[in-house]
Amino acid sequence: METLLNLSEKRRADGRSWLHNAIRLDQCYALHLTGSGAFFIPVEAMLRRRGAPAKFYVLAAGNDLDGHEMPLMDSLDSIIGMGNGAFVSCIPGRLGFYECANMKSSCFLQR
Repeated sequence: METLLNLSEKRRADGRSWLHNAIRLDQCYALHLTGSGAFFIPVEAMLRRRGAPAKFYVLAAGNDLDGHEMPLMDSLDSIIGMGNGAFVSCIPGRLGFYECANMKSSCFLQR
């Protein structure tokens, strides 16, 4: 994640385009969410129980959310189910959330 933050604008745009597709995640650290567990209220509760701060960084395929530090509830509400790929970094390298653009894959990420 930190590497993506330091990329040039062109390279960052390339990285954001990857979010439109399913990204291969290390299954040791990814919990695939299904059904009601993939909605923003259960996701927020799961992240908060594991120490997520009130605000976190968003890497999103859409420019409107990308690169912003946002309140947890507001950003999850904007991301989940909207059809734009996004990665949320709550605790860099330790805790996050990923939603694929096709909305067929949402993952809780914890190391």
